[in-house]
Amino acid sequence: MVKRMLLMGCVSSLLLSSCGDKCGSADGVAHFNEFDTTMAPGADFFQYANCGWLQSHPIPGEKSRYNTFDVLNDENLERLKGIVETSMQRKSKAGSNAQKIGDYYALAMDTLRRDREGIQPIQPIIDQIKSMRFDVKDSAFAADLAYIHMHLGNPFFAFGSTPDSKNSTMNIAILWQDGIGLPNRDYYFDESEKGKEIIQGYKKMVAGFLLLLGEENCEQRAEEIYNFEKKMAEAMNTKVQNRDPQATYNKVSCDELKNKYPDFNWDAYFAEISVVPAEINVGQPRFFDNIFALISKTSASTLRDYMMVNCVNHLSSYLSSEFMMNHFDFYSKQLSGVEEIKPLWKRSLDMVQSRLGQPLGQLFVEKYFTSSAKSRMEVLIENLRTAFGQRIEQLSWMSDSTKCSAKDKLSAITVKVGYPDKWEDYSEAKVDPSLSLVENYINLTYFDALRDVREIGQPVDLDKWYMTPQTVNAYYNPSANEIVFPAGILQPPFFYAEGDDAVNYGAIGVVIGHEMTHGFDDQGRQFDKTGNLADWWTESDAAAFKQAAEKMENRFSNVVVIDDIKCNGALTLGENIADLGGLNIAHQAFLNTLKDNQIDPMVDGQSFDQRFLFAYARIWAGNYREEYLRQQVITDPHANGKYRVNVQLPMLDFFYEAFGVAESDSMYVRPEERIVIW
Repeated sequence: MVKRMLLMGCVSSLLLSSCGDKCGSADGVAHFNEFDTTMAPGADFFQYANCGWLQSHPIPGEKSRYNTFDVLNDENLERLKGIVETSMQRKSKAGSNAQKIGDYYALAMDTLRRDREGIQPIQPIIDQIKSMRFDVKDSAFAADLAYIHMHLGNPFFAFGSTPDSKNSTMNIAILWQDGIGLPNRDYYFDESEKGKEIIQGYKKMVAGFLLLLGEENCEQRAEEIYNFEKKMAEAMNTKVQNRDPQATYNKVSCDELKNKYPDFNWDAYFAEISVVPAEINVGQPRFFDNIFALISKTSASTLRDYMMVNCVNHLSSYLSSEFMMNHFDFYSKQLSGVEEIKPLWKRSLDMVQSRLGQPLGQLFVEKYFTSSAKSRMEVLIENLRTAFGQRIEQLSWMSDSTKCSAKDKLSAITVKVGYPDKWEDYSEAKVDPSLSLVENYINLTYFDALRDVREIGQPVDLDKWYMTPQTVNAYYNPSANEIVFPAGILQPPFFYAEGDDAVNYGAIGVVIGHEMTHGFDDQGRQFDKTGNLADWWTESDAAAFKQAAEKMENRFSNVVVIDDIKCNGALTLGENIADLGGLNIAHQAFLNTLKDNQIDPMVDGQSFDQRFLFAYARIWAGNYREEYLRQQVITDPHANGKYRVNVQLPMLDFFYEAFGVAESDSMYVRPEERIVIW
């Protein structure tokens, strides 16, 4: 399944004696009481504001980073743990969500059973792959590949449903590049010493999987798998290229697809999936122009090894300890710098959430989410919408006609808070404790995949959520023109149900403004108020926007993250535009509340603008391992938290006034160079 979602979402600190973490909320109010007194706020505001937090939150051995999202997620995990353990211990009604959650969690916790079973549960899949004829024109090859796509993973490419970008009320089929084992195609072409080490580590992991499957000559065969994947990667779009919604919209009819890629037996593929799509969007034509010829030119033995490793890699967490650790040693330890594996209960809970996340979320909100929190959020959102409209009206670079269209789109944004009004039906999902964990996982994967492909050719379900309620995040969905805020994020330090307005607007208010701005960033602005990919801009307004966006891209592209590695300003552009928009819109909304309330009291001797900015800096507090930072630059469309603070705040005039930032301060930016977009 391929969906385009724009999400909300940090560097080791100096541990100074002047730092302490006294930001608490026991009284319902956020307190920011101690700072890094060795520096001025205008030198490094991230460090100045978060020093105490950074010192008191070292990275746990099981993590590659530890930021405010992770802290809140850990708190939610503790709550979820209680729910799943209760479900596991009770004799729940067969077929109920509680039974499925409890039994699946129990299977995940039973590592002794997994170690006893070894590869036996997946032996039929391995045997099926070994018996395949790797002839792309052969109907059996297409049918076998479709079966694996529906039950396991995405070797060679991915297939699923997605809203039609130019007819947003209907779902169509989509083909998308996929199938490589490294996190990003760019890893295959990294000639640096670190890059070469990662490639060698990946080959070692691949050879390890082959060895665990009882194969011979594993190192040589791993080399051949890597070489095949590198050829796949050569045909792939970069992450930056995939950010262009026009370039990734290439709709064809089913007959046109067959004519365009005649070497592959599409009839057999669709018959196995049980759907014949009328229309298909080919996300990356160049990739599909090459993949079938590449398969044809590659030896059957290499393709067989590739598919076995692809499947086992995908399933490794659900197999014996040897498979799990082989995966962990590369992806977690080498690639992300993690020192130790997560506790078993957390890994087991991750497994439950990956396949039964919404049923678990339903139990979560029943116990932990209050209607008052939802009501206050809805008020905040409407206040942000009003403020955004004011900002649009004041823009000097935009014409009246485009302003009118922008405000129409803003007014049309749908809001979802907390949890779905309509829960997904999991009555047909089965969890059978007599089967192995991996067999249950495969069955649940098929349940999800079948539900997904059945949406092809059907109207888009506007009640559908693409995050679980317990998720600590938020998103904007351009095809539905909607913003969504799960219950999981509506807690401190993002949201204080009884907190002062300055902090709530600086934290969750900016998150709200961030998601709204995604509808008007370099991607989102290409969709109209109904969610269709359509141009509603005048030529001159589009040029003015691109000019301002280019300034943002250049500013972040000059940020050195670690050693000689710089932030990818093009990859992070949408998130950076959304951050700046969120800050400006939230501050405007906050100023509107001051007009209504006459005065906003100072707290802890801090002005409201100071508290607004402290609250914003706090939501990006985080410590990071070097390996994580390197990976983030290559794979993540979000800039690191430090720069979401230190590069964005100098764009705000009130930042200078609130903290007396002077021209001599390193964060100072001349007024004429400050970026204004929304």
